[in-house]
Amino acid sequence: MIRQATRDDAALIARLNVHVQAWHAAHYPEAFFPDPDPAALTAWFADRLTDPACTAFLAGDPATGYALCTLQTREPSVLSPGYRRLMVDQIAVAPEARRQGQGRALLAAARRLARDLRAEEILLDTWDANADAHAFFRANGFRPRRMLFRAIP
Repeated sequence: MIRQATRDDAALIARLNVHVQAWHAAHYPEAFFPDPDPAALTAWFADRLTDPACTAFLAGDPATGYALCTLQTREPSVLSPGYRRLMVDQIAVAPEARRQGQGRALLAAARRLARDLRAEEILLDTWDANADAHAFFRANGFRPRRMLFRAIP
């Protein structure tokens, strides 16, 4: 059900991203383009998939979900300890495939990867209006850690 994506899966991931991008553009038009160029989006994912710090997983056969994860590291400083964490940059399951365990399986794959990479934590970023995602993340053991505030000058 879950497999690690390769650079050859970039076009597939770009297609799986379309509904996510549309949702973000509808809710946050100042931050997201509604229809990114498919070739450019595929190239962007292909580039991400060549980064050794980046791992993507696909769920389903044929794939109807994906998670894009990045290992982030920082050395200790005078202000804070260093860290080694896995950031789930993107996670999405096609609407017709939801509630079948794919999202949970993708997060489980991210957890295994984090353990394999000796990461101390897993983080993900979500937008304020995405209440369904918040409920899903909470149900899978994630809790809010910090808040990002925004103002227009």
